[in-house]
Amino acid sequence: MVLFAVLIVAQGALRKWIFPGLSTPLYIAKDVALFGGLIAFLWRRDFRLAIPLRQTLLPILWGGLACIVVLQAFNLYVPSALVGILGIRSYLLYSVLLVLMPVALQYVERPQRLVSIVAIGVVAPILCLGMRQYTMPQGHWINQYAAEGAQVETVMGRTRITGTFSYIQAMRPFLIFSFAFGVGTLIAGIRRERRWYQIIGLVLLGLSLVVAPMNGSRGVVFGICLALPFVLYAAFQQGRRTALVLGIVLLVLVGGYIGTQTDLAVRAWETFQTRVESAADRGGNVSRIESMLWDPIDKVSIGGILGYGAGATHPGASLLAPLEALPDVGGEEELGRVIIELGVFGAAFFSSLKAWILWVVWQAMMRARTAWEDIICMTAFPVALQHLYVDKIVFNHVGGAIYWLCVGAAVWVWSRRSTPKARHSSRKPARSSL
Repeated sequence: MVLFAVLIVAQGALRKWIFPGLSTPLYIAKDVALFGGLIAFLWRRDFRLAIPLRQTLLPILWGGLACIVVLQAFNLYVPSALVGILGIRSYLLYSVLLVLMPVALQYVERPQRLVSIVAIGVVAPILCLGMRQYTMPQGHWINQYAAEGAQVETVMGRTRITGTFSYIQAMRPFLIFSFAFGVGTLIAGIRRERRWYQIIGLVLLGLSLVVAPMNGSRGVVFGICLALPFVLYAAFQQGRRTALVLGIVLLVLVGGYIGTQTDLAVRAWETFQTRVESAADRGGNVSRIESMLWDPIDKVSIGGILGYGAGATHPGASLLAPLEALPDVGGEEELGRVIIELGVFGAAFFSSLKAWILWVVWQAMMRARTAWEDIICMTAFPVALQHLYVDKIVFNHVGGAIYWLCVGAAVWVWSRRSTPKARHSSRKPARSSL
């Protein structure tokens, strides 16, 4: 599990800067690590969901999707068994974290130490690297992509940052995670009177507010704005409302200062504003929304009931075998591509599973009773909401990994708090509670 998480954030850097000749093996390494962890898990215990989860819709939705994906891997339109295996990996491999994460979290005895490692050892350095990339020229080695010779994208002459990841789109889900992690840590620190969490949360939020526009992705900024009211609503459902109000006021003041008084942040937000306005002038913002809404409907006539098979539209499929039967479908929306691959019924299971998981994460966030649970759930909810429809979990391996890691952790909280005894436990745990 640890190796898998490390490779998710590090394999892009290894592919770009250290071992560019081993790009494909490094890309596969994280999957091998997770698969090896799954085999080790199965060697020691049964692959079972927590007892509370077995009484929900999860076995039906997850099991139904798994059956459809496996069957679609043998679709007659799939030209090679390798393409089918790629499809199974894309849809199902990372989802095993729904079982692995709850078991792994049972062994976390010092949550504050883990939160500090993630914040100081992972999130903050990657955000600082993003600021460094933003200040460097387009042709500098620090801004290259994993693919040799790929053109580096810019806005107003400023590079769209990628951090330690291979491409722009891989950095996008990490930015959502970093902001959500900062918000969750800050709110947990205020609610549970944990000063160290308050400090970490403020630092990460400050860095996230500076770095988020540097990626140039509109979905990152708007996704953050969409999720934040839900998180704040959940935060106000338990005690210490006065402290939370003061914390939010402090957050607004700090964010306003960073956004208006620091040169780097001002340039970043001006660049982002220019990209949004430029897209609006070309009708890009409207066309993007129309594509999100109508693309799945348009793809129904292509995918139909049976679809073209799991893995058929994956970027790597064409490298494994020619897909002569598949028409030129275009588009970048994940649900439309899922309809093409799995058909209408498969896409229905896929969307229903994500919607159900979002609801479980919301319930877990409302039931959280410790700072550790607050951080987990308030990090997972924005990630789950963003990936409900906008971002990809099948066709973006970084997005998929972050999504399943976060929701797997939130499912653990939900399972702990799903019994009547836990649900009606004290609303104000002891100060030492984590």
